[in-house]
Amino acid sequence: MKRFRLVFRIFYIIITIVVCYISIDILLNTEEYLSKVKLSSYVKFPKYITIVFLALSIMMILEFIMDQLSIKKEKGRINRLENEILELKAKLYDQSQIKLLEKSESKINDSVNGDNEEKEN
Repeated sequence: MKRFRLVFRIFYIIITIVVCYISIDILLNTEEYLSKVKLSSYVKFPKYITIVFLALSIMMILEFIMDQLSIKKEKGRINRLENEILELKAKLYDQSQIKLLEKSESKINDSVNGDNEEKEN
């Protein structure tokens, strides 16, 4: 799946660059393209179509950039949450160690107190 995404993104970027280049080229050199078309005297070249292609290619580029930024943001959020989980696990471990120490100390104190009471009796 990762390989497919990589290939798809490369293909997506290449198509976006080609569409953007062709749109800009047609907008800048409209007269040259019209002279090559034999029906140019009958049909006016629709500039709005090239403008739409240019706008769509720019939107594709912005969409790709925003997608990459959101992925980075979510990865950062995941890392922060993982760090928080590790900190909470460390706190729980520390608390369990403290409880174990307290239990062992209370057992030692009880045994010492029991020995002292037997000696007194």
